[in-house]
Amino acid sequence: MYNDYTTFSNEAWIADDNPAGYDSLESIHDQIHGLTGSGGHMTYIHYSAFDPLFWLHHAMIDRVFSMWQVIFPDSYVVPEPAIFNAFTHSAGQTQDVNSPLAPFHKDLSGGFWTSETARTTEAFGYAYPETANYINGNVTGQVVVAVNQLYGLRSGVQPSSKRHLHVRTADREWIANIRVKKYALNAPFYVHIFIGSFKPDPFSWPFEPNLVGTHSIFVKIIGLNSNCNCDPDQLVTATIPLTDRLHVDIEGGFLKSLEPEDVTPYLAKNLGYRVSLMNDTAVPNADVPSLKISILSLDVERGGTDDEPPIWGQMRGHMDVSTG
Repeated sequence: MYNDYTTFSNEAWIADDNPAGYDSLESIHDQIHGLTGSGGHMTYIHYSAFDPLFWLHHAMIDRVFSMWQVIFPDSYVVPEPAIFNAFTHSAGQTQDVNSPLAPFHKDLSGGFWTSETARTTEAFGYAYPETANYINGNVTGQVVVAVNQLYGLRSGVQPSSKRHLHVRTADREWIANIRVKKYALNAPFYVHIFIGSFKPDPFSWPFEPNLVGTHSIFVKIIGLNSNCNCDPDQLVTATIPLTDRLHVDIEGGFLKSLEPEDVTPYLAKNLGYRVSLMNDTAVPNADVPSLKISILSLDVERGGTDDEPPIWGQMRGHMDVSTG
């Protein structure tokens, strides 16, 4: 689904409202900042680099991006006008792969790195185990295998008899798409999604057994008289997977199947959400009117072997949990 750099690289909502493009590497990045920070250094943009975990986290983001680049080598930075003034460019000035990435110098003569010259990790003299070219091997194939083994259905799961016979199998995935103004609260905040009951105490929300997922809006704190040099109406998006929890409910006898006629009324009855600040202060849902949570599903055809990538079907919308 995420074969386009513009969609994959950043969390900004794209106005065509393509529901298959709500997740991104940036939204995953923000989520880890919020969940590992939990009110500490990683939570806040100005202080996050003081936490040693920051460097591990950004190395992981670099690794994931490197793997994505191997699978989709032809999609990269497209020219866009700068939205705001910065130290090295003015609003409206076109930014592209050759724009200097100041203040990062490439050489002693004062030249700067650009998105083009910094396109691969090899330009800096390193590669990851999944992306290294082992004696002219099939790097794309080895990355697909790594993704399936580490993150696919088979990771840590015993294959069914059909998968054991190396045939493609069809599954249905369910997700919750989140869209909200990034500066809705002028501070970083969480969106928690639950299937089932949960306690009213916001301090318990991160530990509730019925918590399906939490997304973090990672943003600098904007004071009452501060100028953020940002778009206060900027919408950002993210995705929370629901399928694993729905499988648990099927095994427990609470849900019949993953078919829409079973899941839609089940989620209409049992799915809820709450908003809180990073210090676990509850924020009434009504105080974030821009927040919209939509439930969608899509068919996924998974390969019978690890070297076959999944084939994603058409995204289908089922209901809006919120009305933002």
